[in-house]
Amino acid sequence: MMAREDAASVRTADPTAGSGLAGAVPSLVARTVVGVFSDHAAVEQAYRDLAGAGFRAEDVSVVRQGEPAPQMGAGETQSATGAATGATAGAVLGGIVGLAALAIPGIGPFLAAGPIATALGAALTGGALGGLVGSFAGLGIPTEHAQEYEAAVRGGGTFISVKTEGGEAAGRVEELLRRHGAEKVSSYQPAL
Repeated sequence: MMAREDAASVRTADPTAGSGLAGAVPSLVARTVVGVFSDHAAVEQAYRDLAGAGFRAEDVSVVRQGEPAPQMGAGETQSATGAATGATAGAVLGGIVGLAALAIPGIGPFLAAGPIATALGAALTGGALGGLVGSFAGLGIPTEHAQEYEAAVRGGGTFISVKTEGGEAAGRVEELLRRHGAEKVSSYQPAL
């Protein structure tokens, strides 16, 4: 008969197992690849190619400055406002999954998708200013580079970032972004 093992005596090669840290410890080989596009059609094609290459939509963030919200008459409903915003966002970045329209105080309207949309939404809820730089920094981008990316987005560019599992995947993403015309392509390791 096999002896029962006490749960406290079971050993594993994973030092985070049972600690509540599993999944909370960032990978030491993970990379975030970023780039800026000046051509909106090119970023859509790059996004489609990333999906075709197996990168998950929840690992891809996209941010670009949006158009000011259209003026609505007093008789127009909230649903009409949503339809107008949705139509504008769809026309600008039609192939991007989960696109959200956000207005950042002091910065203006933005369209965002992916993890950065969630981070920007949280920053807005908390009333944080500088939410765009902070959200870029949250992706592991050093503050001085985050400020450059914010300036590029304010200047009409579209920022894209892709979380990867390691160096080989990061290299494939860098090549794909460059092939589609991205500028300022870089790779960062998430902060520990």
